[in-house]
Amino acid sequence: MNPFTYKEYIYYKKIILKEESSTLRECDEKYSYVQNNKKVDKPHDKIFKEILEDKEEVIKFLNENLKLENTENELKKDDIEKYNREFIGEDFSKTESDIIYKMKNQNIFFLIEHQSTIDYSMPYRILKYNMAIIDSAIDMTKIKNKNYKFPAVYSFVIYTGNRKWNVQEYIVKKQESLFEDTKRRFANFQVIDVNNYSKEELLKSKMLLAKVMLLEKAKNIEDLEKYIEEIIKEEMSKKQSDFLIRILNYILKDKISKEKLEKIKNKLIKKEGEKIMFVQIINDWVDEMLAKEENINKKEQKVAQKEEKVAQKEEKVAQKEEKVAQKEEKVAKKEEIIIKKEKDITAKEKNITQKEKDITAKEKNITQKEKDITAKEKNITQKEKDITAKEKNITQKQKELDQTKNRIITNMLKSNIDEQFIIEMLEIDKSEIEKIKQEIKS
Repeated sequence: MNPFTYKEYIYYKKIILKEESSTLRECDEKYSYVQNNKKVDKPHDKIFKEILEDKEEVIKFLNENLKLENTENELKKDDIEKYNREFIGEDFSKTESDIIYKMKNQNIFFLIEHQSTIDYSMPYRILKYNMAIIDSAIDMTKIKNKNYKFPAVYSFVIYTGNRKWNVQEYIVKKQESLFEDTKRRFANFQVIDVNNYSKEELLKSKMLLAKVMLLEKAKNIEDLEKYIEEIIKEEMSKKQSDFLIRILNYILKDKISKEKLEKIKNKLIKKEGEKIMFVQIINDWVDEMLAKEENINKKEQKVAQKEEKVAQKEEKVAQKEEKVAQKEEKVAKKEEIIIKKEKDITAKEKNITQKEKDITAKEKNITQKEKDITAKEKNITQKEKDITAKEKNITQKQKELDQTKNRIITNMLKSNIDEQFIIEMLEIDKSEIEKIKQEIKS
């Protein structure tokens, strides 16, 4: 069996999510499940926890299931110690797994979980327990040391349900993958399935757990009676006998009635010799169970009376709730009308706002056009001024040209140049020459 190592811890630390475990409930069995990270115990869980609190039983269990019996590596009672701490993980609140032991002076852990029903989230749960154990045990001050050994976790699931266990034992088989990878083995666990053992194998085993598993295999009262008788025949220590009595306390009260309890008692009373003490203990226990059952019946009767009163109160509360619901319905209708009016008002406000925006835009447009007209008028006025100035300049130049022309004609006349020549050369009228002639005479 491969342990859960630091390599897997690092891989899954990055991807692990909050657990909201949902599980398959088997027919006709009470189911213990994990919800909101709090473990809900059943009587059967308490039985197995009580047995596994005993280191001698745990050593037998580990040696048998790790195939260490009669080898040089066979574990002794003093090799292990109980690891009794609650783990606080980053992604889940307080979680306490079933039973955890560790090797003394080594960070090797043994996680033992009991299941009486099939739980398809088990690979994920084992993964989270493994990571919590490593989180609690790892020494972060030595983690970079070349010779530092990271913690390892060996996980076991003891399954005592009626149906055969069919949950994958590796989380990679429950994961999405790009291609089939048969080499990776993350968060694996070993299943000890009661359905894989015969009655003879369980009776032969030295483990008290095996005897409990045999009782769990009983399908009816006849099987249960037969198995109890066969277990009594086996050699057991005083401690194992005491354990077995407490175990029967849990198992019988769940499975048989008063009449059948009496039947077992009467049948066992017939035993003689060395089994008398054990039978007497069973006797006493059955009497005690009957007394307890009678007491429970009385308590149940009182509870039924209280439940009736509670039911009456609940009926009154229901009536009040109905009235409140009617009032709430009326209020809801009024609120609906108010909401519609508010929507209409909002729509009108939006319309007005839009119109205001349109008017403002038009005003801006008109103002811009007025500015453009003013600018054009200024431009026209400037052009008129420029034209007037040019006209004055042209008039002045024309006057200067006329004066120059008159001087030339005067000089030419005074020089007795032919008048016809002057007219042709300067392109003037004869009248102009006559006028200049008069001016010369005067």
